[in-house]
Amino acid sequence: MPRPMPAVITLALLVALLALPGPLPAARAEGAGKPSPAAGEWKRDWLVPGGPFRGIHGLAVGADGLVYVGSVMGQATYRVDPKDGRTELFIGAPEGMADDLEFAADGTLYFTGFMHGTLSARTPDGAIHVLASGLPGTNSLALDGRGRLFATQVFSGDALYEIDRSGKAKPRLIQRDLGGLNGFDFGPDGRLCGPLWFRKQVVCLDVDRNRMEVVADGFEIPAAANFDPKGELHAIDNVTGEIFRIDRAHHRKTRIATAPTGLDNLTFAPDGRLFVTNMPDNALYEIDRKTGAVRTVVGSPLTLPGGIARAENTLYVADTFAFSAVDLGTGAVRDVSRDGDVSEAPSIVAASAIHLATASLHRQSVLLWDRATERPIARWSELGQPSAIALAPGPGPRIAVATADGRLLELDPAKPEERRELARDLALPMGIARTARGWLVAEAKAGRLIELADDGSRRVVASDLGHPEGIAILEDGRIAVAETAGDRVTLVDSETGRKQTIATGLPLATLDLPGMPPGIFPTGLAAGEDGALLLSSDVEGGVLRLRKGDEP
Repeated sequence: MPRPMPAVITLALLVALLALPGPLPAARAEGAGKPSPAAGEWKRDWLVPGGPFRGIHGLAVGADGLVYVGSVMGQATYRVDPKDGRTELFIGAPEGMADDLEFAADGTLYFTGFMHGTLSARTPDGAIHVLASGLPGTNSLALDGRGRLFATQVFSGDALYEIDRSGKAKPRLIQRDLGGLNGFDFGPDGRLCGPLWFRKQVVCLDVDRNRMEVVADGFEIPAAANFDPKGELHAIDNVTGEIFRIDRAHHRKTRIATAPTGLDNLTFAPDGRLFVTNMPDNALYEIDRKTGAVRTVVGSPLTLPGGIARAENTLYVADTFAFSAVDLGTGAVRDVSRDGDVSEAPSIVAASAIHLATASLHRQSVLLWDRATERPIARWSELGQPSAIALAPGPGPRIAVATADGRLLELDPAKPEERRELARDLALPMGIARTARGWLVAEAKAGRLIELADDGSRRVVASDLGHPEGIAILEDGRIAVAETAGDRVTLVDSETGRKQTIATGLPLATLDLPGMPPGIFPTGLAAGEDGALLLSSDVEGGVLRLRKGDEP
């Protein structure tokens, strides 16, 4: 389905966050993201503009009436004015990573660092305190009526804990193997109520007696539940986009609205307004509970673009929370798949006239797609961490995939059990492309391009590159390279290795992700039929276009 366009973003907003063309992380050079003299004859614009978030999840309404939202992949917390969508950074990366968050009465904000395995608190004076650590997959949290703090592990664990708000005592285990207790809340009767992600139920739990009651079932994937100011329980379904009111006494649910699929969490303002986050659309919605109307407070066409690949007039984007396609003529974005169980959180993509291939860092898997139907037709798992991908020429679809541990593998759907090793000991291969002699590989860690010939020989094409990632072979034989350590694009002569920088100060290379090799999140690069170069920007969440000065 088409993506909603983002709400109007003011210049004041852009000064405050990672948006087009807003400020970048502190480690980045001042002026990054602006055209530079080194760009020469190449002009730059956005094929797909960015947005303020790199995926948003938990949310809470503050005493100031603003909606505070957390991002895991963006490793930051933001606050949004629900009237006009104006957004500003509240807690920067990496300390601000938040999968869920909640305010205490004294104004302290508690939040979970899913990939950090932490639960932290930001006190009203701005200080941040880590209250618990060593809990991978720390997901959701809530305060009960007595002020006790509870949190769960989901996906990288499955447990409920009570957390000492002073941070002095270790977390106290309440219960394990709940079935994925995701976004939860405490009700007027003192019980914890929330969804069991893997059991398709919403339950209420007495945390002192460990007594659980199923109050609603029949969901596809219940993602979160929360009480409104009147004490009525509401829940959202991640897969269907449905929002329900739950009658706990009679174990019934009533649909009150349907939003775009991919919902993550919800919260209520003191006046009863309902807000919901959506991952594929990078959006915050306000839901009218009387009419079912869905208003986009803020959102963006893409969320966290990684690898990109062009086929004819379409640019395919591995957008982490969705698999997307961009019309190169208009810049319009549509979904190939926004169902995470289908697309498997894609981070890289390859395209040919007939097939598509995607791979996921998080799922450690590769999918082969029929381009005509845009449905997966083959799958491989347990591949480590795929870092680059290409479709090999020749009879039948074959996939070349590089992995973070330095291997280059060939996958053939006709022989799904075989994983032919083409090369090993590569230094973080982040880009691959087929040449007449073999495979061209961008070794990010070694800062070079090498050609792996089909006869087994290796040739260094170019060296002294700054973490080369996405590559594309141009019609004139030169190689376009995204150098993320230098925030630039360079053209390399494939025979002599001579380099020409055509654009600098580009918004490339987001912060490293906990638990993953440094520099592993990909920057994609593709060449258009018109000679334009296209780059994904994980920093700003869009697709950048570079065109020669004499092009329209």
